Amino acid sequence: MSTYQAYVFAIKEQVAQHLAGLDELACTIQKRPLTFNERSAVERNLQVLIEAAIGCSKHYLKKISKPVPSEARASIERIYEQLAITTPEINEMRGAIGMRNAIIHDYLNLDWKKLEAVLAKQKYYNVKDYISLLCSALLSE
Repeated sequence: MSTYQAYVFAIKEQVAQHLAGLDELACTIQKRPLTFNERSAVERNLQVLIEAAIGCSKHYLKKISKPVPSEARASIERIYEQLAITTPEINEMRGAIGMRNAIIHDYLNLDWKKLEAVLAKQKYYNVKDYISLLCSALLSE
């Protein structure tokens, strides 16, 4: 049994829950503008999804005995180097990290139009795909 089996199970469970929430809100936004609470839910779901990607990145770097950068973006970039990932494109993940940083640190100036585009186009599935790749890598011996 892999050391990371319980972690991967928990991550997959969390990702599924947050994807379901985002999918529901993506359908809603096609019909009408989102309420304040729905927009807040979008922000939270995106934040948690991206945090999961960052956590998986750091766990994988630890697994392969590589230094773990303190910056989220650097962790993601190291993973792209280590695993030679081509899909999702690295710029999609850089954008996701930037969005997460804005949600956390620049919430007063958050550009809702950018989040709305991510939601409407379901671009958050790029983060899900990245997490899936890392979960597989964490479980491999």
